Amino acid sequence: MNKIVIGIDQSYKRTGITIMESNKIIKTISIDYMGCNNNTQKRQLLRIKLSKIIGHYTDRLEDITVITERIRLRSQGFLSEAYIKATGALVSVIIDTFSPFNIPVYSVDVRSWKSQIVGTSKPKENKYGIDPHKWPTILYLKQKGLLKHIAYPYKGKSTKGVIKVNMGLTEGIVNCRINDDVADSICIAMYGFLPKSKQKLKEERF
Repeated sequence: MNKIVIGIDQSYKRTGITIMESNKIIKTISIDYMGCNNNTQKRQLLRIKLSKIIGHYTDRLEDITVITERIRLRSQGFLSEAYIKATGALVSVIIDTFSPFNIPVYSVDVRSWKSQIVGTSKPKENKYGIDPHKWPTILYLKQKGLLKHIAYPYKGKSTKGVIKVNMGLTEGIVNCRINDDVADSICIAMYGFLPKSKQKLKEERF
């Protein structure tokens, strides 16, 4: 059977999930936590979404590998106890959801997946007003012809963060907002298909 990698870029603001098989994107999911009033409800929603993914692959559980972005010990340049506690709880939900099915959950440092997949972990300025730290990843996916997986049609009047994307024969070229969390999750999933010698994965068991 072909290997399945689930890449997760987790946060309480928005979580991006990508399912890949044989290094091809099967599905991307964006969890925006609409209707959630606190972090507890967000963790509950994440568990529900992940459980549905598991339910879809009940006959192939042994083929699944899960990779999340490793918790940064420093946030905004300093050690943040609140960030570490909150993000640790979010990662624990991921581990606890997959653990009963003997599906391992690994983490990867952001600098590792960016350097190995995108080619750089350095920020890059752009004319669209998109976060320079996110732009190299978006540009990489554009070059790979994968922009449609992270682009969402936008009909508002704002121009910041809006780019024109060819959405195919049906929709044509339209103004879109880019989901950088899904973009990150795609690259994290891609990381799982690299040769073992190039991977720096850590199995999370906390």
